[in-house]
Amino acid sequence: MNNVKVNNEIDLAYPDSFRPMSEEELIRYFSAAENRWGVYDTDKHIILSVSWTKAGFLQTFTDAESVLIGIESRMRRSLLNYQKVTDYEMKIGKKKANGVRFEYRVNDARLVQVGDVVVFKYKKHFYVIHYITRKATAGQDRGMFKEVLDSIALN
Repeated sequence: MNNVKVNNEIDLAYPDSFRPMSEEELIRYFSAAENRWGVYDTDKHIILSVSWTKAGFLQTFTDAESVLIGIESRMRRSLLNYQKVTDYEMKIGKKKANGVRFEYRVNDARLVQVGDVVVFKYKKHFYVIHYITRKATAGQDRGMFKEVLDSIALN
């Protein structure tokens, strides 16, 4: 496992099979590279990314669930055949986190992707964890994502 500190506030571990994503890759997959860290497993076609946004004055009174609703709304508009599978709550450290599992198609292809988005607030930032893989291998890859989430330490 590799360890990384994201935004000088959270530590997480990810499997050795992942490589850091370039700025160009982050832009291609997420439309922006600013305030985002990501890794990619090219053999298993898994993307793991963390983005962060500083909570402004209005967001001071917003919770992770509200931020997730906004993210899901954008995904519904931008991802082909977006479909929510389930939503859930969990803990990241001692912080409440909200998540959603979803499926979508890639560019009118038969390939179906499965993803999770997990949102939590820590100090003055909202953190969004993206996990995306192919539906055909999602079952076997889910344990790895849980290990990454369990490895997160808040500083």
